[in-house]
Amino acid sequence: MADHLDSVKGLAKQFRAWSQTVSDAGAASRHTQNANLLDAIIAELEQLRRITQPIPESYGDLSDLPPELLKELSGIKADDREQQLFTIIKSGDDVELDAILIELWRRFKVVESRKFLQNKLWRMAQKGMIWTVAGKKGVYTATKPEAIRVRPPPATFDTDLDDDVPF
Repeated sequence: MADHLDSVKGLAKQFRAWSQTVSDAGAASRHTQNANLLDAIIAELEQLRRITQPIPESYGDLSDLPPELLKELSGIKADDREQQLFTIIKSGDDVELDAILIELWRRFKVVESRKFLQNKLWRMAQKGMIWTVAGKKGVYTATKPEAIRVRPPPATFDTDLDDDVPF
């Protein structure tokens, strides 16, 4: 099921397209104005979603935070190995464990045992820093997978209701 915001974005795009095809200047202006109003709604809704999102149980990837903020955080220690692993995984789409071992050496001149690396990657996945790729063993990604949504079957109208009416 698509997000409602995607529908509004599509409608704004359609209004812009209509404004380009209409020969009447007044109608084109109204279409452009409607598209601008929808853009304002989109921006406000995206901001509201961003500021009202729930606080996650774990902090996940902290690489986007500035150093001065990292210094202020208590109880969070930046693990160099986690940052290295995250950098490697983020540079590819779906990265296998062997590729991670190789890239650790090539990029950082670090040799880790396979067992240590498996444990570290598992802990990173538990923190929400990385994700395992469904159906593939030992493959990781930095892109959060979309939740699988099951669409309910469409409602059908029972056509034999008239047979049950006594009059």
